Parts: sequence; C-alpha cells; structure tokens
Amino acid sequence: MEDMICPNTPKCPIFHGILKGTEYTETYKRLYCEAGEAGRNRCKRYLVAKAVGKCPENILPNSTKTVEEIIQMMRDKGEF
Repeated sequence: MEDMICPNTPKCPIFHGILKGTEYTETYKRLYCEAGEAGRNRCKRYLVAKAVGKCPENILPNSTKTVEEIIQMMRDKGEF
C-alpha cells in the first residue's frame, strides 16, 4: 500500500516558518503532504529536494517557479 504521508512533512520548514500559524497550513498539508504520490508529484519542494537533496526554505509547494528554475536559482546562489 502506498504511503499517503510525505516523509518530509514532520520537518518541512514551511510549517515551522512561513506558514506557521496560518489558515493555509492544513490546506497545504492536505493537498500536498497527505495526498500520496500524486500530492508529492505536485509539490515543488518535494521535487527539488528529490533532485538535488534539499530545497530553499521559502519555496512553497505550489511555487510558480519550475523545478528547473528553483534549482538554477540555488546554483546561482551557490547553495549546492
């Protein structure tokens, strides 16, 4: 059976940082973190971390940037 909860959820910085205490927290969790593989495949944070091992703390799951743009931004900043 597929694991419905993203393994990154407990330590995801958006829930301890930019979304902490907002009304959006549960919505993001439901749409991305608790929606199984389909949710993870829509989450820019998950996809970037899967590709390069980490993701900037300020990137939201539904970022308008593509995964490639986020990775390039990280390269430009020397983050990996």
